[in-house]
Formats: sequence, C-alpha cells, structure tokens
Amino acid sequence: MPKPNDARECFHAGIAVSGTPSGIIPSPDLVDLLVRSREDYDWPANTGSTASQARIIALMASVSERLNDLTPASAHQIVIDVSKWAGNNKISHRRLEAATQTETLAMRTAIHDLLNSATEVHGLESLSRLPGLSLVISSKIYRFCCPIVGAAVDRHASYFFNSLPHSEKIFATNFRRQWAKKPGGTTRLSTYTAPSLSYNTKEFFQAYIPLLKNISDHLNAYGHTYRCASLESHQKWTPADVEMASYYWWAQNGAR
Repeated sequence: MPKPNDARECFHAGIAVSGTPSGIIPSPDLVDLLVRSREDYDWPANTGSTASQARIIALMASVSERLNDLTPASAHQIVIDVSKWAGNNKISHRRLEAATQTETLAMRTAIHDLLNSATEVHGLESLSRLPGLSLVISSKIYRFCCPIVGAAVDRHASYFFNSLPHSEKIFATNFRRQWAKKPGGTTRLSTYTAPSLSYNTKEFFQAYIPLLKNISDHLNAYGHTYRCASLESHQKWTPADVEMASYYWWAQNGAR
C-alpha cells in the first residue's frame, strides 16, 4: 500500500499537469480522464449517473434559494441537506440535526463568510470546527454555496491531486493525510487536530482551488465540454466539476 500522500502508480505515464506562465495545462490523457469521469459520475455508488447528477442539481437549487434569505434556520437546513447528501456519518449527522441555537447562528455566520472572498478562509475553518462537521463536509457546503468558484475536498480528491505529477513540483497538491487505522490500511484527509485543519485549509485555498480553476479554465478555453447525464446536454466546467471527476475516478481506480 502506498504512503497516504503519494500513490502516483495509480496513474499511467501520460497523466500529469504542467505549469506555464499562463497557467496550468492538463495533459491530453488527463483531459480524457476528467471528461469521461465527469460524464460517468455516479455517487452514491450504483445510484445511476442520471439520478446521481440530478440530485446534485436539485441540491444546488435548494441551497441557492435558501441563500437568498440566509437566517440561522436556513443555514442550518443547508448544513443538514449537504451533510445528508455527502454521507456524513450517522452520529455526526444526528449531532447536526440537534444543533443548538448558538450553533445555528454560528453556521449562518460561517456561511456568510464563505460567500465573501475576503473572509472565506475564516468561514471554512469556523464551519469545520462546529460539532458534527469537518473540513470534508464543510468544503462540500462551500461547494454548494459557491458553485461557480467552490469545490469540495475529501479523501479521494486529496489522494488524486496529492498523487498527480506536476512538472514544477513533485505533485499538484500536498494535503496532509494520515492512515485511518494503521499503516497499510485506508487513509483519510487529516483534519482532526487544529494544526492539520489550519494547514489543510490553507492548502485548500492557496493550491487546490486555484489548481481546479486553472484546469477548468483550460478545458473551457479549448472546448472540452462534458455531457451532463441529467441535463442531457454539454456543459462548461467549473472547479467543482473537476473535483467531481477526480473524486469519481479515484473512487473507482485509486488507492484507498
């Protein structure tokens, strides 16, 4: 089993990104991988790509509607809905459902901060520290609250980009990851201590989100659309689409 920060052997030699003065360029093989994986995206597994992607579109619409009147109650419902979609563990999800008035107010403040580029880092860290949440679930809330610029990070997406070769660095990102139980077992994104949360939040905004934006911008600039199984039409890319494609490919093909 590879180290939790490096499973480069899961990619063949043609999968990589390179850096130029104008931005990040995904290799042709990486472009093909992302397009195919985004079109096939099916999570939870065996839902079917059409139903799975329709659920995401519906959740985007409901979150957008609740953001129009962001109160502690509507913020709480956003958190509950995204937590349920994301497959948050049952204990944590029940804790979120039973959030106190103080906690729902904190959710509202954190989501408000997420909507402003000047305060988004503070908003994500604040949300991640609330009972029942972590950086993984909080980043998924960010993804739905800011669908044009946001994206989620989790164990699959972080493993994908921590193992993706980059011409100017060893890998595209350097999230801190850890063994879930013991070396040689499964791994996860390390977020459960204050230093790890702070480090990975910075990596999220300083490296990961800009990388996904660069890749999505390149795909759009060169006409590499993907066909949405639910909408039955070709779509342009957002950072979240790149994340979805990488997540799904790694879930099917990558190390654990």
